[in-house]
Amino acid sequence: MVNDRLLTYMQQHLGEFLEMFQVFVELESPSHENKAVSDTCSRFLEERFGALGFHIDRISQDACGDHLYGEFGSGEKSALFVGHYDTVYPIGTIKTMPFKIVDGKAYGPGTLDMKGGIIMAYYAIKALIDLDLMPKKKLGIFFNSDEESGSFHSSDLIVEKGRLYRSVLVMEPGINSLHAVKTGRYGRGTYDIIAHGTAAHSGSNSHLAVSPFMELAKQLLYVEQLNKDIDGVTFAPTVINGGIAGTCMVPETAYFTVDVRYKTEGLIKTINEKLINLNALTPGIRLEVKGTIDKPVMVGDPDLYQKMKDVARGYDVELEGITVGGGSDGNFTAAAGIPTLDGLGTTGEFLHNPAEYVHIDHIARRTAMLAEFIQIL
Repeated sequence: MVNDRLLTYMQQHLGEFLEMFQVFVELESPSHENKAVSDTCSRFLEERFGALGFHIDRISQDACGDHLYGEFGSGEKSALFVGHYDTVYPIGTIKTMPFKIVDGKAYGPGTLDMKGGIIMAYYAIKALIDLDLMPKKKLGIFFNSDEESGSFHSSDLIVEKGRLYRSVLVMEPGINSLHAVKTGRYGRGTYDIIAHGTAAHSGSNSHLAVSPFMELAKQLLYVEQLNKDIDGVTFAPTVINGGIAGTCMVPETAYFTVDVRYKTEGLIKTINEKLINLNALTPGIRLEVKGTIDKPVMVGDPDLYQKMKDVARGYDVELEGITVGGGSDGNFTAAAGIPTLDGLGTTGEFLHNPAEYVHIDHIARRTAMLAEFIQIL
């Protein structure tokens, strides 16, 4: 059976997979910290996928690493693999969070989210090439460098390229299960709550200050209550900033950022009403709110999911489609009407956390499933 050949291939090449995986993880690539460093990582992908036969178009960027778009094969454009090579970890993290394999788990910055998924796409395609099983169709790849910061420099390009293909396969991670792919994702909004007060010397004239911090403290408690009151929405403060370290001054301005996730599009109006119309709770404070919904809800394509589910049964895997709060570039392609399936990458836990890891014993089976899935699209 085809699935036996693919699974055997992946089991035999797992060591090579892990070697490539380690090199990729050790090429640090935060979204916007250092373009030259990120471009070293993108060139690694350009060389590896180019060696498979992809014709790569390097899409130059100023604010982040370059994006990569590539095409392979001939005939009808079948599937576009979408992934991001940027991570949330600053340069130097690899020294305190090195790539390592312990008890069947691969650790390191970006292993789960989502460098492992990109290597899975590479080996799924390589397996089909090496076994002479590649269908007479055209495959595409789009790897961006700014997904973790919102894909503001790439989302339109991803949708533009995605429209050329019959389907988009997002190589974001699954969850801590061999059996899961992502058929739903919450949408996202980002809002800055800015308090303008009155500055004053913190020792001599603190009584003259109107502190923006005190206002923000009250607003944070209000946001905390919103989390409890509105079903299907999460409000998570992610940044708070104000003042100048080492100075004796109550600042005039401070702000915090709220990351909002919502389950259905019908909740957008409620979110905007609650946040955009916030009123100051402290006399003398002027409150300003900036922000908007920047990522739509993702609904995965049911036909793609059913096809993948049928493939998975050949590997003794009963596939489960799940909905998660985190977003991906699949939110954009699905909202644009492009059939999309997400969460096809590696499995593990603790993305965006120093304990982030990938289950090594799931890699061969999930990659073989992916390769067979490519054949039937």
